Amino acid sequence: MDQLALYDKILQLTAPWKTENVHLDEITGQITIKVTCAESQLPCPKCHALSKRYDSRKRYWRHLDTCQFQTIVEADIPRIKCKQHGCLTISVPWAEDSSRYTQMFENHIVKWASETSILALSRQLNLSWNAIDGILKRAVDRGLKKQKKVSCLHLFVDETCIAKPREFITVLSNQKGQVLAIADGRSSESLLECFSHVPIQYLNKVRSISMDLSAAFKKAVETRFGRRSSQLIAYDHFHIAKILNEALNRVRTAEVRSMPNIDQLHHYKTRFIWLKGNKNRDLDTHAQLSDQSQYLVNTSTVWFFKEQFRDIWYRSKHIKVKTVWKNWIQLAKETGIKPLISAAATVERCLLGILNATKYGVSNGRAEAINNNIKALGRQSRGYRNKERYKTAILFHFGNLDMRLSTI
Repeated sequence: MDQLALYDKILQLTAPWKTENVHLDEITGQITIKVTCAESQLPCPKCHALSKRYDSRKRYWRHLDTCQFQTIVEADIPRIKCKQHGCLTISVPWAEDSSRYTQMFENHIVKWASETSILALSRQLNLSWNAIDGILKRAVDRGLKKQKKVSCLHLFVDETCIAKPREFITVLSNQKGQVLAIADGRSSESLLECFSHVPIQYLNKVRSISMDLSAAFKKAVETRFGRRSSQLIAYDHFHIAKILNEALNRVRTAEVRSMPNIDQLHHYKTRFIWLKGNKNRDLDTHAQLSDQSQYLVNTSTVWFFKEQFRDIWYRSKHIKVKTVWKNWIQLAKETGIKPLISAAATVERCLLGILNATKYGVSNGRAEAINNNIKALGRQSRGYRNKERYKTAILFHFGNLDMRLSTI
């Protein structure tokens, strides 16, 4: 096999393309492969009708290195003159139309970009950051176009801050931890934009949309799904439990401050024993709670309702769970403790979302995990000055996309 036939095999060239010449420049350490197209008539890229060759333009593409030598593909790309569409440039089989790199080279970059940093790739392959960013952007766009089936049974939405001063993006993901869409801001329009990127046939199969207590996100779901939204919105346990914990701390602080100074020292710094769950309470913690309950009566009452809230959320599986929640809300309001009444009002307002969350056993934990991964990605890259590049990187690493180029 001679060198021309060898490079025909390496580049996987088929008629009418063939390798015409291979030139090695030892001074620059570069191999140039000249490829030609001998046909006088070629199919139109749009209508595929055979058309006469009009002229040609020289172009270059970076290919995978041959041993220690950087390899460049050179070709005079024909233009045809179609009767219907005019002068058009023929697509080459080894690269995308807008790319200056071969398909094999881009696949190589995509593979290593998921394993190492952009800086390492830039140094190793002597590429600019802009060049690598263009390859990754095309890969993400390609993956989104190839995405035919999306799992949308349970969706999760959350916002995350990605830049200073306080620039937010809205991230929509599914139960598999796959980022489905990203939009600027954290408004209802942002979430609606995310919904618009999901195929409607899969979006209509959604059973739950887990979120925090954001009024903007709730409005977006109501706008997109109408009456069905009440069956979809699921509120995250953490954010509602946080409201109860804050109410507990406010009541505890007020009770401690109302005591004589000599007694305050005994009850000072007791916040965390009231926040511990059953699994984290040892005998010493139980003894402290029992002792504090004798003096901090209102705090003890709020703590009792907080624990009942936890038990109802995780343990109530019977049919009349809605009645159980309403009884809890009514009893909490009858205590007369204002922070607890306010928390109970929040629970009452979010009751349908709570019932949906307990029904499907969903929480926003997956979305929070994705947010942590997004922030870790930013730290690993020492930050992103360009928000669009950051969004591309998020979809590249967490979009679970098939971004490979199909070689010949």
